This record gives sequence, structure tokens and C-alpha cells, in this order.
Amino acid sequence: MNYYYDIVLDFQENNYHFYDIEKTDSFEYIKKIPVVQINNKTFKDIINYNIKVDLSFLKKIFNKTITDNGSLEYVCLFADKNNSIACEFNEEGYIIFRSILPIDDELNIIDTIYTVDLTNLKYEKLNILNNNNILKKEEYIKHIIDVEINKLYKDNNLSKLQFLYLEWFDKKEDNIDVIVKKMKTKLEKTIGEKEEKILNIIKMSYNNV
Repeated sequence: MNYYYDIVLDFQENNYHFYDIEKTDSFEYIKKIPVVQINNKTFKDIINYNIKVDLSFLKKIFNKTITDNGSLEYVCLFADKNNSIACEFNEEGYIIFRSILPIDDELNIIDTIYTVDLTNLKYEKLNILNNNNILKKEEYIKHIIDVEINKLYKDNNLSKLQFLYLEWFDKKEDNIDVIVKKMKTKLEKTIGEKEEKILNIIKMSYNNV
């Protein structure tokens, strides 16, 4: 079993993202938690559906998540090569709580997941989650890109902004204010494959530091 250490989680019934602070009310400091690599299809099912895992999986993670106050019975981190989420199960195998990870921890886990064996998770896909209660993927992508733009602008990191701009808009720009203004304007509109590409470039750039 592989583990991740020292992380703060915010378990909710739905997939609220960690930065969506108005929807959070209870943070839990985790000293040690199992990390399970799954394929992208399984990850999407966990994000979009209520699921029930095989009881044999529960036995593998039983009491292996350590907190300041003891242990949690059925908790683990799931990750594919681009995403991660923490889940808590009841004794019957149903997911009862989820926590999206802080971006720094997600990047760290994605960076190390290549050393973790792929698990063929056995599970039942049940009803779809109520999308009205889930922070949309689009909002998540916009937020992470916006945070990165602000950080690069503050650090006067023109070279990285130029690179992202070139990848995003397929042309070169040397003026940092023009770059930031156009990026911010684009984030106000509906996003697509280009913005997903930029998100992945941002993630990979931190993985390679």
C-alpha cells in the first residue's frame, strides 16, 4: 500500500472544490492516507456517480488513514495521472463523503502516482450525482488558470506567461499587460479544449520543478 502524508481535507457529500470556502465547514488534518491509482474512466465515475466498492477493497484500507485523533476506518485517496480525490466509505462500501484536494497536494500526488501500481477497482455505478450541487469542472479550470496568471504577473515571470499565451492563442506577444488582459478576458467566456490544455501545462510545469 502506498501513502500520502500531511494533508488537510474537507469532506463533503458532494465534490465541492477545496477553494470553494463558503461551502466548507469542517477541515480534518490527515497524517497518513492510502493512495490508490485508478484509470481515468473509474475516476470519472467516482466524480460523477454514487458508487459502491467491493468489500474486499474496504479491507485493504481499513484503519489505514491516520489523523491527530486516531484513525479513520474506510478512507483513501484515488488518483489517475491528472486528477485526485479523497473518499470516505461506510461499512457497506458506499461513498459517503468526498474531498477535492488543495492544488499543491494534487500536483504532488500526480507527480508521484507513476510509482504506484494501477488498481482495478471493483465497484457498482449507481445514480448520477446532482450536478446542481457540484462545482463545475469549468469553474475549477478557470480558477486554477486565474491563480497561475496572478502569480506569474506578481512574480513578473514574462517568459512563462509568453509560453502559456503562445500555447493558448497560437501567436506570440511580448507585452505582459496585454497577455494578462487577454487571458483574463478569455476566462470570462465559455472554455474548451484549449483551456484544458493550459491547465495540464500548468500542472506539468509544477511536476517538473
